[in-house]
Amino acid sequence: THIKNIEDLDYYIGTTSENENNQFEWGDCHNHWHHKGYAKYDLYTLGGEYIPIGFKNGFCVMDLECTGGGTGQYGCSTMGISAGCGDIYSSGLSCQWIDVTDVADGTYFLLVRANWDFIPDALGREEADYSNNYAAVCVNLDRSMGSLNVNVYTDCEPFNDCEGTLFGQAIEDCNGDCNGTAVVDCNGDCGGTAFENPCDICVGGNTGYDTTYCNPVTD
Repeated sequence: THIKNIEDLDYYIGTTSENENNQFEWGDCHNHWHHKGYAKYDLYTLGGEYIPIGFKNGFCVMDLECTGGGTGQYGCSTMGISAGCGDIYSSGLSCQWIDVTDVADGTYFLLVRANWDFIPDALGREEADYSNNYAAVCVNLDRSMGSLNVNVYTDCEPFNDCEGTLFGQAIEDCNGDCNGTAVVDCNGDCGGTAFENPCDICVGGNTGYDTTYCNPVTD
């Protein structure tokens, strides 16, 4: 994963000791504080259907290369990316993955996004352009020989999301509304209000069960 600051101002993340700094989250994978918007790994069908097995991960963000003419100044103690510099996490570093164990053989798009929630830096400065914060690769999963083989294809047709954005994150809800909020409840109803109660029973909504209903205990 390689991110670069190609604009004229630093992207300042800061330190965990700064009060009300919302740039950080604890990283269980590496057991230290990370910048929470570093990388998100998502899998899509070739038609743009999101497969919910994605993985979000933060990393320490620092100036590891300045091929854009910048001067490196940030490290793990005070994080950021100087203008004209970049940070690189090589493929050998852990936690840059998705789990495809339950994904059927076939061809998919793997997308890696940086700052996918479009948050400003710790000084409140927005990025000049969010449309270039991703990379996409077309991969084929094949277990026909008994073990998983992954091949990269270069001729897959890119997809647009329901808003028309190339490799965008907008998806349709169960009503077919782009970026809608309706979800299928535990009773199978789109936009329904049924939920599982403490007895692990789907109640309310159209289930016919009162929300406090529990199966009687029998010997």
